Amino acid sequence: MGMDQSLLSRIRLALAAAALGVGAAPAGAQETGTPVFSAPVRTFSSHELGLSISSPEGADLGLEGFAGIASGRGDWGFRLGFVDRGRGADLVLGARYRAPLFAHSADFPLDGALTIGLGASFDDGTSVLRVPIGLSLGRAVDIGSSDVRLIPFLHPALIPTFREGDNDLALTLGLGLDLQVARQLDLRVSGAFGDVEGFAVGVVWVR
Repeated sequence: MGMDQSLLSRIRLALAAAALGVGAAPAGAQETGTPVFSAPVRTFSSHELGLSISSPEGADLGLEGFAGIASGRGDWGFRLGFVDRGRGADLVLGARYRAPLFAHSADFPLDGALTIGLGASFDDGTSVLRVPIGLSLGRAVDIGSSDVRLIPFLHPALIPTFREGDNDLALTLGLGLDLQVARQLDLRVSGAFGDVEGFAVGVVWVR
């Protein structure tokens, strides 16, 4: 299907407003500060449950459980876990909504989805709030007649970040691969580049 031009105009205005609203500086990736990104299409029809391990910039380890729930053509994602930054573990939590914008066609070879998130991290009374806005682009590739399916994608995002007395804005590029190895099992790998760096690996049960 074609892209809704009025929707794309609203997205551009929202991104411009975010860029003008905060000063430019490095920040954590995505809603929980970990380099986990989203493909433009979901691999589940009803819901998913998973676990991700990551190495965020400036941290030793991130460990998060997550769940996804279908909602019409889009879906909601929820994350909860911790990030070890060497001085103790930060509690992190977040939510993300993914809304398909367009499907691949003869005129454009990729699927696209808008992602909007909200998340926070807490460490010894200090809190950080993140509101990532991104555009995921990619396309599923079936491997022969097997259940194996690849979804390579790229996911640029603006991440307004709010701390007490300090508002930042990061621009990051996520590169990822969702690998459906069985009908109900996915492996996911992603990396972050730009203002932030890091990588993540996830195992997901889908249904």
